[in-house]
Amino acid sequence: MISVFIHNSFVKEKKYILDFILSEVLGLEYQLIADNVKSYRIVEANSRLIIADSFFSDLKEDYPYYKDADLIPESVVFADYPALDVFKLPVLFGEKGLKSEDEFLQLDNDLFAGAFFMLTRWEEIAVSKEDTHGRFIETENLSVKNAIHLRPVVNEYIDFLVLLLNKSGISCNGVQRKYQVFLTHDVDDIARYNKISGIVKALAGDIIKRRSVKTFFGTLKDCYRIRFKGQPDVYDTFDYLMDISDRKGVKSRFYFIPGLPGEEDVRFDIRSEPALKAIERIKTRNHIVGIHPSYSSYCNKKQLESEKKRMEKYSDNIEEGRQHYLRFKNPQSWQDWDDCSLKTDSSIGFYENIGFRSGICFSYPVFNVVTREKLNLRERPLIVMDTALRRCAGTKENSVSMALEMAEITKKYNGDFVLLWHNSNLSVNEWQGWNEVYKKITESI
Repeated sequence: MISVFIHNSFVKEKKYILDFILSEVLGLEYQLIADNVKSYRIVEANSRLIIADSFFSDLKEDYPYYKDADLIPESVVFADYPALDVFKLPVLFGEKGLKSEDEFLQLDNDLFAGAFFMLTRWEEIAVSKEDTHGRFIETENLSVKNAIHLRPVVNEYIDFLVLLLNKSGISCNGVQRKYQVFLTHDVDDIARYNKISGIVKALAGDIIKRRSVKTFFGTLKDCYRIRFKGQPDVYDTFDYLMDISDRKGVKSRFYFIPGLPGEEDVRFDIRSEPALKAIERIKTRNHIVGIHPSYSSYCNKKQLESEKKRMEKYSDNIEEGRQHYLRFKNPQSWQDWDDCSLKTDSSIGFYENIGFRSGICFSYPVFNVVTREKLNLRERPLIVMDTALRRCAGTKENSVSMALEMAEITKKYNGDFVLLWHNSNLSVNEWQGWNEVYKKITESI
């Protein structure tokens, strides 16, 4: 067993990040010892690795660092470690240096504070700049500003730590996990043409918004086939998505909004026949039903709890999902999910970009920086969302290549590639032909 000595400040925060990286990810047994020396010291017999504690050890105990935007670096420094064949590794806290002595290695890059910063998303409390939906503005994200959001920095830190441990004489076999694919689908709309008002809106959109007579007549044909020939609605793509997942050997995860008429931005009644039939088909085919809490569930635990109970009427074991519009507020959203006994959230992703918002492609335990407690909830970060992918890529061809690039990066680290593709964004109007894009992506990831 190794011993890890830490400075006796912010022990809960340090234990959280050490437990995750050393125990869960690297499978190492360790004992934690706190003293008054300002560094992390990982010791086994005569071997020793010293890593700078340049963030927490300089703060007064209980200081609310998560409120202090001045503690966030203005820019990211990059360090090269040619002896370990590591180049341009981001330094979020600390310095670049790496010193090698006969009995120990000493790194000035505070890897643990950097990983804690990325995973806990405390910068989103400190900066506190929101868009009209109450979401943290992506351009304020340190990783976006410094163009490292396409890099899973925490995974890079973990791999670098493995090299350091072995170099210092502490045996470590590396990451103990396998690459996984998670195909998720937020069900914002259950049907496009189930109401006359919906048909009129679609036809008007074809002329006014899309300015396409061809699309107008295509919509008329779809409406006729659906209403008079028994053809499934164009948004009823559940079997198509499950067929692809079955061929891939994975489960589709369908996250339904448990809304009722009159609630904000609720586009279908969860009690309606189309919704209930879709849920039953998903369950019959042994795929997964989850929750997509409504717009009004944001920072509203009572509403979230009510919606979870609604979903549980139609499907047992509602354990996972994602917030509608990715409306996430730190730490309240995580705490609300934990209080409602939900097990896995997947809201931590970009709405305008693709990449690694929390700097990692692993599922990880959530830490509430305000209460200073690790929650039972886990975060499974969203890496690629269809609308954000299309915005970044521009074309169908580029969308495929960019998604596959993210998948390859995730595969390199034996991570969890989480893809969100809405059931309504496959083959209608502006999404015409994107079912083939989805198919090409999923066949190759």
